[in-house]
Amino acid sequence: MVAYSKIDQPEILALLFPPLNSAPTPCPAGAEDISFAIGKDNEVTCRFYCTDLQAPVLFYYPAANESNESFDIIAERYGKRGINVFRAQYRVCGENNGSPSVAAMYATAEKLFPLAVDWMRSKGYTGALFVMGESLGSICAIDTVARNGEAVKGMIIESGICGTSSFLQSIGVSEKQADIAEDEGFDNVQKIEKIKVPTLIFHGAKDSLVAVAEAENLQAASGARNKQFFVIPGAEHHNVGKTGGDLFIQAIKQFTDTVCGVNTWRQKRKSYKRT
Repeated sequence: MVAYSKIDQPEILALLFPPLNSAPTPCPAGAEDISFAIGKDNEVTCRFYCTDLQAPVLFYYPAANESNESFDIIAERYGKRGINVFRAQYRVCGENNGSPSVAAMYATAEKLFPLAVDWMRSKGYTGALFVMGESLGSICAIDTVARNGEAVKGMIIESGICGTSSFLQSIGVSEKQADIAEDEGFDNVQKIEKIKVPTLIFHGAKDSLVAVAEAENLQAASGARNKQFFVIPGAEHHNVGKTGGDLFIQAIKQFTDTVCGVNTWRQKRKSYKRT
């Protein structure tokens, strides 16, 4: 088990986990907040956006500083495309310093995923499950799918992080302090090599935190036979979905439909015959 002691330093954590930029917001229509007990003294509250019991579900790990309010708007766009969204939370306090930590982040995601899946199934949500992560959330997404591939239909990565050291330096960590081996850091390349489920990766052409070349390395390392890679023109690290607009959501919808068999020629032929 990785201890993450080299990365869980106050100076690094302050840059990895900036203060959340919004207070909790009331649930919009069709959404529900659910709290899950993670360990003895920790609890995380997640938000589930429902459109249909049988619709596919995006189990979504957000970027570290993404606001609740802004994601409510994004989730509405997914809902219009017939996709449910479970917005996960992975920011819990570390036992020693009272601030979020990488060790706590991984531990939270590991415990939360099966609890959340059990909750969704108990409520009658039977749709195929896709894990998605943006920026720091991509770390949890890749780790979750690596651990639970049998329960997941596909994975979607937005502004994914490849190398630990290079990403830490890009957010302001000194070269010396960022000199962390992958097996003591995020280790995303080795993990994604083991992932076989269909994978969709988006990256911004103007991403200044994670170079497109690193995203290409992540794509090349992916163990999935069915994998797609889109570079969004003009997009930076934190605005890939916004810059991509409706085409971004459409690509995700097409990906989930294809993986679930909705876009197969047999189903299209059946639909044509019924009309």
